Amino acid sequence: MLSIVLPTYNESENLPLLLEKLRPVLHDLSHEIIIVDDNSPDGTWKIAQQIAARDDRVHVVRRVGRRGLSSAVIEGFLAARGDVLAVMDADGQHDVELLPKLHDAVVGGAGLAIGSRYVAGGSVGQWDERRHTMSKLATALAIRLCAVRVTDPMSGFFAMKRNIFEAILPRLNPMGFKILLDLLVHIPSETPVRELPFTFGMRTHGESKLSRRVQLEFLEYLYDAAVGRFIPLTFIEYCVVGALGVAVNLSMYFTVSLLLGESPQYGLFSTPLLAGIEAAIMFNFLLNNAWTFSYAKLRGWRAVTGFTKYNVVCAFGALANIAITAFLFRSGMATIGSLAIGAFVGMIWNYTIGRLFTWNV
Repeated sequence: MLSIVLPTYNESENLPLLLEKLRPVLHDLSHEIIIVDDNSPDGTWKIAQQIAARDDRVHVVRRVGRRGLSSAVIEGFLAARGDVLAVMDADGQHDVELLPKLHDAVVGGAGLAIGSRYVAGGSVGQWDERRHTMSKLATALAIRLCAVRVTDPMSGFFAMKRNIFEAILPRLNPMGFKILLDLLVHIPSETPVRELPFTFGMRTHGESKLSRRVQLEFLEYLYDAAVGRFIPLTFIEYCVVGALGVAVNLSMYFTVSLLLGESPQYGLFSTPLLAGIEAAIMFNFLLNNAWTFSYAKLRGWRAVTGFTKYNVVCAFGALANIAITAFLFRSGMATIGSLAIGAFVGMIWNYTIGRLFTWNV
């Protein structure tokens, strides 16, 4: 059986059109269609459920509180029953006529069959020069990470054997937008791969999902796949947040010192210092929750509880901060230097314990 996963987000106009095109193409194939929708505001999931009620080959997974194309595809594959797993976009940009050929390629011995825009006969269609240039650069970077070399590791249109997916599942990264790239990074190097050409079409309705956030997630993935095993990406992101937090700490410290009329040299370990620490704690929690640990983002009361836990963690970090700052200041180091080093030591503690105690990751 061929299991086709359609990850969707705000595709209420495109989805019915795509399913109509798929019916004649898949008529002679044993298949199922799994629509994985990230709780689209435009009600894509509701339209999908209505279609599924009339067609027992269509199934719907509505994800609430979870977002992301890669994780949606993984969840769809896990829900699938077929021995050949395929994925394609729901916006009309992928050629439905290629699906049976991808299926046949896998049944014929390929572990992975890819609809490629860059193999001979393929095309990016009507892309403008800027997007084409960005795609070629991203592709050149991605190819270097792949265990199996292909021309289009960024394609979102492919099919693969179920047993290969299951074998590499524990190593997959559910973050990001390019699930094929992640599969190619972890797939055994001896896996036979076929690329079939297709021309990338124009979106039928709606807007492209290629946002700045998606582009940032791609760069984050490249880092994670290249050196993440040595220095975790979350630690780098936490350090960036921490560095900004140091700036917040210092800014609040001097602001409160001025408001209270205290000299930094004599009021160093009092209200201004505590105000700076708490301002940095609040800033760091909010930014880490939104960015560093976005995959485990705390919402609602969990965010309130998490902020309380984070304060407890940071209280111990603050003690280290104050102790080191005091020692360095009394040893003759400048105010800014002693404050910055103390804040940095506190940040290391907060990262190590905070991610375990606050975000449970």
